[in-house]
Amino acid sequence: MQQNKYDLVAIIRTIKSRGKLVWGITALGLIASVIFVSIRPNEYTSEASIIVKGFMNFDRNQLYNDKTLYTKDVFAKDYELDKAMTILESGDVKGHINEAVKYQQTKKLKSEEAAFIAIKSAFKLKRTDNYDIEAKFTDTDPKLAHAALEAALQKAEAVYINFFEDYNRDVTKDIDFKRRSITDSINLLNDSIAAIRKQYNLYSELLPVRGTVLSNNQSINADNAVGIEKLQSLIQVKDQLDEQNAKLASLKNEYNSYLNSDKMHVFYRVSGPYVPNVTSNLPAYVVILGSVLASLIFASLLVLIANAFKNKA
Repeated sequence: MQQNKYDLVAIIRTIKSRGKLVWGITALGLIASVIFVSIRPNEYTSEASIIVKGFMNFDRNQLYNDKTLYTKDVFAKDYELDKAMTILESGDVKGHINEAVKYQQTKKLKSEEAAFIAIKSAFKLKRTDNYDIEAKFTDTDPKLAHAALEAALQKAEAVYINFFEDYNRDVTKDIDFKRRSITDSINLLNDSIAAIRKQYNLYSELLPVRGTVLSNNQSINADNAVGIEKLQSLIQVKDQLDEQNAKLASLKNEYNSYLNSDKMHVFYRVSGPYVPNVTSNLPAYVVILGSVLASLIFASLLVLIANAFKNKA
């Protein structure tokens, strides 16, 4: 099987033979790039680097379990960062940016859809290897870029917090339901305890359990011994329910304390956002050199392709 061979010298000669065309296209690329960099508007990029707090910090049942504050999971894990990124990329955040900085009116865009597309192009997010999120917003107005990024972070944090506030409210409702059930059980136990005291005449010793013994004035017989055993069993159960009820009440206070306190932070801002004072445009020489190189390559390929079709014909 014959292999195709490329003669570098022949290729150079072919390109050189159409030198005027090659250099003409390259010159057009140079002129176009110079015009572009001279009329392009300056763009400014406001940046922020944030660390996301882990979900555990919002679960009071975990945070205050055994009265121990865990710090090893203070920062978000991969799946938690995914949720933060999802919120930041959501339409709610883009809509809030549009409303907060009046993006559609400022940019004189015809529709809200056009504003969303423009915001999506200007608003960039990136996860780093250090489990941070880098957020950027680019615009020709540095103050607008900063305001838009600030609005995005505030909205995303509020959405993130609202989820846990709703979660906390659901938990407190569940705790109230459990406490009502426990209270009903305690009331039934109180009725049973009162009935046993009456049946066996066990009033002189109100606490036959918890280490308390009968006094010498209380005569012990087979009947009241049975009553004391029944009473002891019921009061032990009641003590356990009282303890569980107290723990649930304390846990509810922790959740309510969170709901009534100042807003907790989700995003720790390592840096930014700030009002940029340096343009983020590519340097003019980079644009010009890139354009010239691209034009030269394009012209050379055009000549080679045209020559190949000519030879086949």
